Amino acid sequence: MLTNRDDIIEGCKQQNPQSQEALYRACYTGMIKLCSRYARDADEAAALYNEGMLKVFNTIHQYEGRGDLMGWIRRIIVNTCIDHCRRQAKFKHQSLEIVTDNTNSIDPDIYDRLSAGDVMRLLQELPRNTALVFNLFVLDGFKHEEIGQMLGIATGTSKWHLNEARRLLKHKLDTLLKKEIYSNAI
Repeated sequence: MLTNRDDIIEGCKQQNPQSQEALYRACYTGMIKLCSRYARDADEAAALYNEGMLKVFNTIHQYEGRGDLMGWIRRIIVNTCIDHCRRQAKFKHQSLEIVTDNTNSIDPDIYDRLSAGDVMRLLQELPRNTALVFNLFVLDGFKHEEIGQMLGIATGTSKWHLNEARRLLKHKLDTLLKKEIYSNAI
């Protein structure tokens, strides 16, 4: 069993199957969660992870040991997810206005009652393009200009999708809260 990071990297550069398996397993937990944010289900997330790791193994010789290995791998996995979503997406190539939603805010207590699974389910229920922009902006920290360049859309379109995601998530959380209040009242 390989445990030394440098030995694993060197083994991957030599296309050693044991080293590749060790790296695959070491990355799995964190990266499959990342893939799940972009996928519609567990099978699609697994396919994205496998595709991303294949890219890692095919380009590991470019990793020079500078910087964080997991950060380098994460970037490849994120780009794989973006490429997948871009192939699936049918963005309208126009700038959209930002829609402000001035309705009541969400009851803060609902956040204490949500599980990670609930949040993932709500994100997966968003329209694919809207979820993609939300993930890139909120969870991965990209700016609207970067998202626009990656997806070939206007910055305003990226902003619109973020606002739409927030609006839809607020509505879904509101609905979830009402269901919970109703079920607790019975």
